[in-house]
Amino acid sequence: MNGERLVSSRLSGTRLRPGAMLLVRCASLLLFFCFVGLGTAYAGLTITPVTWNVIGLDSNNTSVGPDTFQVGVRACNTGGATVTNVTGTFVWDSSNAFLNLSGANPDNVGALAAGACTDIYFPVTVTRTSSAYNTARRYHITVSGDSVASVSTPTPRELYVERLISQSRNSVVSLTGPTTVYVGQTYTYTLTADTATQGYSQLEAFINLSNVVFQVQSISTTYTAPAGATNNKFYADACGWDTNPLSANYRSCIGPANYPGGKVGGTVVENYTVKILSATGAPVSVNALILDFSGSSYHYNADFGGNGLTITAQPPPLTLAKSAAPSPVFTNGTVTYTLRVTNSGPANYTLADFVDTPPTSPGTPAYVASSSIFNGAAISNPTSASGKLTWSGSFLIPAGQSRNLTYQMTMPNTHGTYTNSAVAHFDVYQVDTTQDTTDNAPASASVVVQTPPNIALDKSYSANSSSIVPGTELTYTITFTNNGDTAANSFTIFDMIPANTVFKLGSVTYNAGTSGIAAPTVDYSNAARSNTTPPTPPAPWVAYTPAGAAGTLDPQVTYVRWRFASNIAAGASASVTFVVRIP
Repeated sequence: MNGERLVSSRLSGTRLRPGAMLLVRCASLLLFFCFVGLGTAYAGLTITPVTWNVIGLDSNNTSVGPDTFQVGVRACNTGGATVTNVTGTFVWDSSNAFLNLSGANPDNVGALAAGACTDIYFPVTVTRTSSAYNTARRYHITVSGDSVASVSTPTPRELYVERLISQSRNSVVSLTGPTTVYVGQTYTYTLTADTATQGYSQLEAFINLSNVVFQVQSISTTYTAPAGATNNKFYADACGWDTNPLSANYRSCIGPANYPGGKVGGTVVENYTVKILSATGAPVSVNALILDFSGSSYHYNADFGGNGLTITAQPPPLTLAKSAAPSPVFTNGTVTYTLRVTNSGPANYTLADFVDTPPTSPGTPAYVASSSIFNGAAISNPTSASGKLTWSGSFLIPAGQSRNLTYQMTMPNTHGTYTNSAVAHFDVYQVDTTQDTTDNAPASASVVVQTPPNIALDKSYSANSSSIVPGTELTYTITFTNNGDTAANSFTIFDMIPANTVFKLGSVTYNAGTSGIAAPTVDYSNAARSNTTPPTPPAPWVAYTPAGAAGTLDPQVTYVRWRFASNIAAGASASVTFVVRIP
């Protein structure tokens, strides 16, 4: 056996018993299966042309009839993993000034799931001049993706410009589908066309769609001739067409036939499933074209340009707003952020993620674990990378409704204004404060972080004599300053009259300075002095009303209290004074 000879040749000079040979063959077989199993875990692309190589202009008058044709391929992912960043690229291999692309190139169609296929079309326009007749331009199309080998259509291949005869037996019966569509949504358009009853050896019936606005995801076609005939593209190669320009039979039927009798047609019904890629701004006209080859000539539908649609592609009706509460908030406080997506359109959208960029200046807030909620239900914590928080998943935003994602962050111990921004995504589109998919307008919210009221007291004294002796009067001044970011309310100062001194009635004064703080209410107490450090005022307060005249001494006064009814604003400063005498 070949397997045995292969193994024997690799073990030259060594004789193996039959049993040993069997073991080696089995080991080789196991290794083969291991490689096969490993291969299915990887993605791979295939490419297949799906359109005819014949295009053209009206045979009598180049200013009428079609001039733009769809040229495309089908890309399939034959592996077991999704291929991302799938991109088709149209490459010209020769020169011809009369044939040019008129759409997007390259054309990125996004991700392609394992086992899935997608069509990629490039509109090619023929310059309306008789000089274009019977000319050609060679080309090929490649499809690439992340982490997979690129694939290409065969070469040489070309587009050939024929003289197209207007044919009334080819007609567009109807072209139906929505006329107002939204970016990111998928829609179905149906083309119904009539051809000759028995059909043709070559037939294309297609909707001329811009690959900037429309992405064709699938096509389903039925024909009445032959009965029950179907197709998964708009090009029907019924006879087996030779597309190789180096072949002696180029542009002729060489077989094998792909439909019984080598013809297809009759009544044609095509269902296009398309995804809207971009907004049109103004309405665009969409028409259908029917091309055929029969009786050695090429034809198009005489009613070309009629029975079309006018379609307006609107931007996705999604906007994102962001809010934060509370603000202002104290340092180390917790803030709840809300990301609200509003869908003002008639169809549901599903977002793939929300991405928030927390601030890093004047400090960095910290995400509160397990605080994320979407539409009232707890969701997983976001991933944190490159200074961003990302919530990934499937977030449904129903038509005409809004949905909230909320989460919390703990603010730093640094006062200032903290601004962070957020966006969301679906497919390849960003959702932000506008519906325009071409701008970058993240939703933002600012939080003012403040320090709480922080009143500093400064107490000083002055004497009315150069030395402290009995009879010396001491004037105490208490200056208070609010060093916090927020106002203080219900502010009260207590002062215990020093032991071995006597309070001088009428000596209490108040200096508001420029603070604008209203004068306080002054109270007295004759409660026993506190023996704690710092001293503790009596609680409850023991009120005492001195009866003496101003300037007299009252040894019963042990405490003075100043109560401020007005707020002490941030940065405000004022002072109070009183006098005692050393007996």
